Amino acid sequence: MFRKSIDEFMYYLPFLREVIRKDFKKKYHKSVLGVAWSMLSPLMLVITVIFSTIFRRSIPYYPSYWLGGNLIFAFVMDGAQSAMNSVINNSSLIRKMKIPNYFFCISSVTQNFITMLLSLIPYFAVSFIIGVQPSPYMLMIFFPIILAYIFTIGLGLFLCAYGTFLRDFNYLFTIARRAWLYITPIFYPIDIIPENYRFMFELNPLYVYITIFRDFAMNNTMPSERLLIVATFYSILTLILGMMTFKEKEDRFFLYI
Repeated sequence: MFRKSIDEFMYYLPFLREVIRKDFKKKYHKSVLGVAWSMLSPLMLVITVIFSTIFRRSIPYYPSYWLGGNLIFAFVMDGAQSAMNSVINNSSLIRKMKIPNYFFCISSVTQNFITMLLSLIPYFAVSFIIGVQPSPYMLMIFFPIILAYIFTIGLGLFLCAYGTFLRDFNYLFTIARRAWLYITPIFYPIDIIPENYRFMFELNPLYVYITIFRDFAMNNTMPSERLLIVATFYSILTLILGMMTFKEKEDRFFLYI
């Protein structure tokens, strides 16, 4: 069964690459700022200025702290939400061609992944301008980024499995996304949380990925081994859960698209 799935994936891989390429070009067609707009938008700049003033003493290099956290958070949320709607949005193509449905989830997440990778350019430009020193640790940022990518695919598959049947999932996810934003230390420091309760934040995968990313990208330090293990565990577990759920529901998709 596993071998059959691998053979199927490799057979349709050229199609997946073509879908990703076409959709990415379509998304940023005639866009001057392109992927940099997500970090250069007026709202982002306003938030950066306001919270830089509030937390300037407790968080050094606050713009890098806030933008790095938002980079990971936005990727996971946008990737998962686009994956949730991917089967519905490609229903006409699914009816005409025999294509693995999960390819559309992977394509949606990968498009957002490419956007995030390109956004690293303005992110590090800002970081160096405000005084963050280059470090060999910065080369390790791809570890949390890849783990976040795997986690997002798993989450996207899980959401798509139910979102294809229940269209209200979009509204529920929007609410959950807002709540998730506030329980993740993106614009505020973890230090404001009483020490006795900080361990609860490790139950939040996004906090773990963002913390590891910040350690590599701006703190010039190696995250704890425990944190790295927890991050890897979340990614693998979510991917397996997403794949199992998607496979279980997939046979009934055709009745709802």
